[in-house]
Amino acid sequence: MKKGLQFFFTHFFVLVFFVVAALAYFHPVLQGKVIYQHDIAQYTGMAKKQNDFRKKTDEEPYWTNSAFGGMPTYQLGANYPHNYIKKLDRLIRFLPRPADYLFLYFIGFYILLCCLKVDYKLAIVGALAFGFSTYLIIIIGAGHNAKAHALGYLPFLLAGIVLVFRKKYLWGFLLTALAMALEIVANHYQMTYYFMLLVLVLGTVLLIDAIKKRNSSTILFLLVYFWEQYLLVSQQMLRG
Repeated sequence: MKKGLQFFFTHFFVLVFFVVAALAYFHPVLQGKVIYQHDIAQYTGMAKKQNDFRKKTDEEPYWTNSAFGGMPTYQLGANYPHNYIKKLDRLIRFLPRPADYLFLYFIGFYILLCCLKVDYKLAIVGALAFGFSTYLIIIIGAGHNAKAHALGYLPFLLAGIVLVFRKKYLWGFLLTALAMALEIVANHYQMTYYFMLLVLVLGTVLLIDAIKKRNSSTILFLLVYFWEQYLLVSQQMLRG
């Protein structure tokens, strides 16, 4: 009981620290200021027609002529009924933008390092290093919000996969399934595709290790895993 409380309060205060760090870095949002993002300004123009249609008819348009001569709106903020994963995503990203993306960087990488059995103090340092890495900050300034959103959930997804490979199947399955759903909701298939290539490399290393150790159950598991990854990557390529 005592260890359980200690575990809870340790990670709770880590979360609070990440909230403070994200708000401190983007403190102008506390004054009601909004960061200018070039890509978001362009998006606002492309999405105006569908937003006007939604406001006028109270119906969701799934096509617009305002983007590239006409295209589906699934990449332009289309809303879908009963999208409960999206509601969960908004709950996780409760901070004002863009502090919400920075918080997502922190918490995702912290969970990944904890799943890799890194001491929580070092995990905090690693999460801060990941969140404040140059590229992840630059893309926020440029307005690549969907990319930042997707990159923020990738550590969650990798953490779930790591747990599965360590034979913690229940927690691994739950975290992987939830993280994959959130990753899809982030709606940046390019980042998801690149991540799957990274996971294929990880699986290859583990497969070689299993063959050397003649671990037949692990080999079978990895072969099934490779087939699933192949299907996912193929689907992404067909979408592209």
